[in-house]
Amino acid sequence: MKIPDYLNKPLLEQLSDQADTDDYLVMRGSALGYALLNEDEKRDEFIHKFVESPEPDLDGNEMARELQARAVGMILLNQKADDLLDRAKELFETELEKAIPDLPEDIAIDVAPEPLLMARQARSGLMENAFLRKDWDACMREAEHCRLIISDAFLYQPHREGYPIEFVAKGMHKDDKEMVTKGIEMQEEFLQYVIEVGYLKPWEEAYFVSYVISLLSRDLVD
Repeated sequence: MKIPDYLNKPLLEQLSDQADTDDYLVMRGSALGYALLNEDEKRDEFIHKFVESPEPDLDGNEMARELQARAVGMILLNQKADDLLDRAKELFETELEKAIPDLPEDIAIDVAPEPLLMARQARSGLMENAFLRKDWDACMREAEHCRLIISDAFLYQPHREGYPIEFVAKGMHKDDKEMVTKGIEMQEEFLQYVIEVGYLKPWEEAYFVSYVISLLSRDLVD
């Protein structure tokens, strides 16, 4: 993953401006920004800051996502994150159970109702959670379930055949290095795409988990 040249200067300016923040989201954004600039020491400095910050007052999928983001930060720092992953998994499962009875019959509707959005977020979170635990079977199952509640029209085209971490999980399960490599390349191509088209502003934190999963995936091959 590479930051386009035209973004380097504004990114560095933004990171400098927010260096003294105590906002956990901004700190995580800084960690991602420095990561994409390949400044790992500064990246880890801000990871330490946000994982040690007080947990926000959130609930449901939002809290589960926050716990998962903190967990991947700790994993990147070679710290145990089992407790955070356990708590995130429990929250995702609870939200999924709430949503299932109210799921619409037509998943391709233009405006997805709240239960469908809740279910999609929970399934995606459970897929990532299983991957982070290296539970390859569970990761593959959750990926299949996830696609069942997302219309092809709303999927990034390459993901219609399988999510990047799903390919990595399948490759690890089958001891197929080529499949693992395919998943890694898909993940990195996706992140590069969202950087270049502007969906990912490198000083924002939305893709921090995706970035770390990409690194962890590559470690499996290396």
